[in-house]
Order: sequence, then C-alpha cells, then structure tokens
Amino acid sequence: MTKQIATHNKIFHADEVTAVALLRLFTDDEIIVTRVDHDTSDFSPFDMVIDIGKQFNGIKYFDHHQYKGGKSSAGLIWEYLGYEKEYPKISKLINLIDMNDVGIERAKEFEYSSLIKCFNCSGKITGEEQDIQFEKAVEFAMTIFGSLKESKDQLDDAKDIVNNSYNFNRNPKIIELDEFTPHWTTYINGELMPHIKIVVWEDEEENNWKAKVAPKRLGSFELNAKPFPQDKNMDFVHSSGHFAIASTREVMEKFLMQYK
Repeated sequence: MTKQIATHNKIFHADEVTAVALLRLFTDDEIIVTRVDHDTSDFSPFDMVIDIGKQFNGIKYFDHHQYKGGKSSAGLIWEYLGYEKEYPKISKLINLIDMNDVGIERAKEFEYSSLIKCFNCSGKITGEEQDIQFEKAVEFAMTIFGSLKESKDQLDDAKDIVNNSYNFNRNPKIIELDEFTPHWTTYINGELMPHIKIVVWEDEEENNWKAKVAPKRLGSFELNAKPFPQDKNMDFVHSSGHFAIASTREVMEKFLMQYK
C-alpha cells in the first residue's frame, strides 16, 4: 500500500526526518513524502501529516507543536507504531531527539540530531536540491535505526539458536550451535552459563568446523577456560587461543578432548 505523507519544506530537522525513516522501516507501506509550505491548509490528499498542519490526533495528524507531552514528531510516530518496549535502544535515541527538539536538552555537536542538520543545503533551502538532501538525511536515519533494529532482531534470533543448541560430542562443557550467530556471547558467558567453556559450530559455506572459548563476561576478552594450544592438526589456532578452525568434525573432536 502507498501512503502519501506531508511534512514541511525549507529547513528540516531530526524529528520529521526520523519519523519518515521509522515509517519506512517499520511498515510495509510505500512511503511517499511531499514537502509543502508551512501555511498549507488543505491536507486532504495526504494519509499522514507530520510536523506541520497545526493538528494532532495520533492517526493522521502528527504536529507535535499541538501536543503537550514533551515529544517531537519522531516520538509521536514511534508511539503510533507501538514498538517502544520491543526496541528499547531505538526508544532511547528517539527520546534524545525529542528532548532536543522540544528544548529540554540540546544535542551535542556530534550527536544524531546535530548530524541530521548537516544534510541541509548551505544556500537555498527551497526547491529540488533541498528535497534531495532531505531524502539523503532519511537514508542516513534509516541506516542508523535499521542497524539498531537488525541488532535487536538478531539478538532475539540468537536466543532461540542458543536454546536449541546441544552438547558437542556429549561433552557438557561444550555447546554446539545448530547455526552460527555472532551474538551467542550475549547468552553464553561465564556469568550466565559458567559451566559452558567452548562453543562449536559447522561452517557449511567454508566447509570446516570452528570453535571459540566462551568469555568470562559479555564484552570481555578474558576467557572462561584455558586458551586453545597450537596444534599442527588444526587448520588455524589464533595466537591468543580464543579461536580455532578444524577441517573436519573428527579433527575438532580430538582437539577438544582436552576439555573433558
């Protein structure tokens, strides 16, 4: 479905840019944006009106200047989409956008809201060039928020992968992942699963087996077991001993016998 969105022309800010980016990321609709004059009064051609229109009803009109709640148009659209609790990091960034836009806390020089300002034309702020810059700013916003969304989605997938994992070669100290996820350390580390020392998985694309020593804490380089020793039978063992590659499962099984 196509949705026609109206927002104001001339100088743009992080709030309406983010609002458009969120609609494109979190809905299946094709979002078409038209930037109109501030004094426009007829919005009948549009499905949603953002940061303009002198109205707020939470359905079609999202002019935060008519909303007494400390939210910018970004915050209003985020509330409309209903993902605040599901994506807490996104909610945290949107709260910073809101506070800057409504005058509670000014964004620092290199923070998100300040960077969005940089996309505005340095000269003429009306016309096609400024509209092009607006779309570039939306693409930048989609990169930021898309990354935060993907990271959270991958964390949820990683939890399912870890829950569906099993002991490698019947060793209770070693978990074999049914498929690899880079976020396994969020759930397997010395604090949450101190009994698990090694994580193993098959890399079907590279046709080999890989293993890593679990960290003592999430984000720590300190290992929860003795590091891997160098071994001529292995394809690769990292000098720090945290990562190893074997050509076959059998080679990996023999290598990890030391962790019985």
